Amino acid sequence: MLRLISLIGFIALGLSAHAQNKDASKFRLRAVLHDPLKPQADLYVHDENGDLVPLYLALEGLTEPQIVTLKEGSLMLFDSKEYDADKPLEHLAAKVTVPSSVQRAIVFLFPAGENASLPYRMVVVNDAPGTFPNGETRVINMTAKTMAAKAGEHSVKIPSAKISSIPKVAKRNDLNQAPTAFYQQGAGENEWLLIAERPMHFADISRNLILIYQLPGARMPKL
Repeated sequence: MLRLISLIGFIALGLSAHAQNKDASKFRLRAVLHDPLKPQADLYVHDENGDLVPLYLALEGLTEPQIVTLKEGSLMLFDSKEYDADKPLEHLAAKVTVPSSVQRAIVFLFPAGENASLPYRMVVVNDAPGTFPNGETRVINMTAKTMAAKAGEHSVKIPSAKISSIPKVAKRNDLNQAPTAFYQQGAGENEWLLIAERPMHFADISRNLILIYQLPGARMPKL
């Protein structure tokens, strides 16, 4: 099950029963490009045979899983299919180290900024059922500020550049909705500014991913 809610970067994910990959260099990937200013990109990844193939991307939601090959424990994306063995990193667009314990994941790509060495940075969310079970929520804070969330009975602090967890929400209405609010830390340690508030859907049969990001020049982040 997949649902995107405008204004909120919110994805409801159903669990699947695919087996874990036995080869540690093989990686089961679902990729999401989050670039509001340039939502489309042609990127390439090493497939299960080690050949460069297009990375599966969609304008909305998640794609079907794609089996790719890690190179020395890293996921590498390229901006061209041309590959020069003497210059293997010439067209490198993004690189991230993947922990050996992670064999299936959702990978988010974000613009890295003007002064970065590569065009994109990546965040790896472990997609294994035992690590990210049904009913739970993961929040990715891509801003430089500390955030916080209140979802039903839970209050969670969300550090910058981190993935934080919201446990299963029990206090829901008949539509499986719970009041949810997000805050940005102000000048003082106990000063919090409300940035978004709305009922959100939490179900026992799905998982949620929420992105907190800030557009260049914007005064407040979006979710």
